[in-house]
Amino acid sequence: MGRNLGRFRSMIFSRFRQKNCIYHVTVDQGQWVLYQVAVRLTEELKKRGRRAYITHNPWPLKHQILHFGDRYAYLQGPFQSLHPSNHVFLTWHHGDPKDPNVGMQQMFEKLPAAVPYFKTLVVSCEITRQHLLEWGMPAEKMIKIPIGVDVSRFSLPTPTERQRIRAELGIPDNAICIGSFQKDGEGWGDGMTPKLIKGPDIFLEVISNLAVRYANLMVLLTGPSRGYVKQGLEKIGVPYIHHFLENPAEIGRYYQALDLYLITSRVEGGPIALMESWASGIPVVSTRVGMPADLIMHGENGLLAEVEDTNVLTTHMTRLIEDTDLRRKFASAGVQAVKPLDWSCVAEQYDRLLYQSILGTS
Repeated sequence: MGRNLGRFRSMIFSRFRQKNCIYHVTVDQGQWVLYQVAVRLTEELKKRGRRAYITHNPWPLKHQILHFGDRYAYLQGPFQSLHPSNHVFLTWHHGDPKDPNVGMQQMFEKLPAAVPYFKTLVVSCEITRQHLLEWGMPAEKMIKIPIGVDVSRFSLPTPTERQRIRAELGIPDNAICIGSFQKDGEGWGDGMTPKLIKGPDIFLEVISNLAVRYANLMVLLTGPSRGYVKQGLEKIGVPYIHHFLENPAEIGRYYQALDLYLITSRVEGGPIALMESWASGIPVVSTRVGMPADLIMHGENGLLAEVEDTNVLTTHMTRLIEDTDLRRKFASAGVQAVKPLDWSCVAEQYDRLLYQSILGTS
């Protein structure tokens, strides 16, 4: 046993003696999507021959590449104490300096002191880039790289597969099933206080509008902290099914049960649900936020509405419910549009645009 322990210690210490490894920094697995992003990037970078790891404790490291995918981990940590031999990168998915949210204001208050300590700030969409430019972030300090998706985990079901999955989930064959797979409640409890940037109140208003016309409407929910939405659906009398998935890899079959996916956020860096829907052949209606604003070509591979415009969102959803050919068009276009967003392609951008100048070609 002592020999095995010594071998384990030697392996750990040898890693920390290596220079210019890539460490993706997260707080913990509770950060959910951010943690999964770090996992996928690390996996793909390893396939490219990079020494890539995840760490929750970057502060003692020296001569490494430290990429903070969680701005809270960076700005609330003692970033000034990071050793100057490290190359530091920071990802900032979304945030408007005019947002009155206390947490967001605190991040922007801390950002000026942090700017000299990181090499590059990565944003996932143009809206975030513009917000940071308006705030005063130097353009040469930023680069835009989208959030990726593991395309291989998603696929278009056959009619028989779709029928079977619906039966397993308890969704009637004739139901118009609309998906919402996110966390839109504050905290990690029941989620009765809405996280308004995710637009759960907008989602409920659109569903309520649709329910007037479609008696067979149904909503499929995943994700934690969905209490506010579930209570709202019960009030308007729309049936729903909610599953919290311990294993994110299970999400693919839930998309296969859908007819449409609805994004009603006020602010986004993603959402990753856009790419997952496209990879599953599910048409998307979205507010003009985050990556949908960059990637949805209105009328070609999806439909966009301005933030909080519930009337237009309802009209778009109705149009897709009624138009089978348009749903097929969007399904096909989405499958093509998502291919460059596979994690293998996104990791290549991280490597080429951020790390290669430090590490050389892999």
